[in-house]
Amino acid sequence: LLPEQRGIVLAGDGRSDSPGLSAKYGTYTMLELPANVIIDMQLVQSNEVGGASHMEKEGFIRSVNFLGTQQGLDIDVIITDRHVQLRKWIRENLPDVQHLLDVWHVAKGIIHFLKSFFFIRKKDCTDLKEWIDSIINHLYWSVMSTDSAEPNLVEAKWTSVLNHIVNIHTHNNELFPKCEHKRLRGRAARKKWLKPCKYVLYILHKTLATTTYLIRDLKQASNREQTSSLEAFHSLLNHYAPKMYAFSYEGQLCRGLLAVMHFNENSGRTQQSTRSGELQYAVSLPKWKKGGHTVRKVLEEPTFGKLYFFHFSINLYVDVRDVPPPLSGEYQRPTKETAVSQFKSRYKST
Repeated sequence: LLPEQRGIVLAGDGRSDSPGLSAKYGTYTMLELPANVIIDMQLVQSNEVGGASHMEKEGFIRSVNFLGTQQGLDIDVIITDRHVQLRKWIRENLPDVQHLLDVWHVAKGIIHFLKSFFFIRKKDCTDLKEWIDSIINHLYWSVMSTDSAEPNLVEAKWTSVLNHIVNIHTHNNELFPKCEHKRLRGRAARKKWLKPCKYVLYILHKTLATTTYLIRDLKQASNREQTSSLEAFHSLLNHYAPKMYAFSYEGQLCRGLLAVMHFNENSGRTQQSTRSGELQYAVSLPKWKKGGHTVRKVLEEPTFGKLYFFHFSINLYVDVRDVPPPLSGEYQRPTKETAVSQFKSRYKST
């Protein structure tokens, strides 16, 4: 990246070493999107920052300081999730860097709300179930079809969904006066329209179309690169550092570095083709689709050359001075005799 002398476009995301809110380690990874390679990974232990909820922010700050200050790279764009602490820090400390949000993380929150709302009020929301996927698709379209320099147009497109689902396709907005779709046919035309007076529509208006934080996030959503490659890396990292096992600091770091090397080695795999030259695809039926299907490209088989070279030719050394103390280090450990004595007399002690 240094010889190219260009501003870098980064995607950043954090990953905890265990499920829940009591994680010990947090890994923050920075991926350079045009090159599709991971250029930095920071490991943070929870007692370094006063709790697991602060690890992602600390990992991000360390990574930005390493890439910008120590390596001298010029950061143009950073794409992250909706992490509130990161947004505030970037706004105050990186005013010249464009900060965008991954649109999938924005959509994920809406999906969770719509599905939970449907199950809570199932009797009143039978018609809403058919529209959940369409609403999410409309959100993606609102962001991806609009230039990043027109955030107000994104808002206008998004709020038009409230009219569309009640079969109204003209809107009181100069930026987006009417829907762009042609006359609906087939499955789209047979879908049951919602009634304008329904309670469901009122809730959608209050929670999705006029909520300040959601509109703000949509205006900041990225209409180009996303953080999906980092999600793929986190899936790969689960093979090297499974969340159901506990590792030392050095073990967690080394396993993370191995995952980074394997990811970078295989990030540019091409799509497989048949002997006749036809590109190959695979169709799967994931459980979360509930009867739906997904289509993915069939890529070449991954290689492990750099990992073997690393294993046999490189002696990785982790400086013990850089390893934070264990979580139990802040507590006073009693002697074995004292602990056993207290255990035997536990009913007598107060």
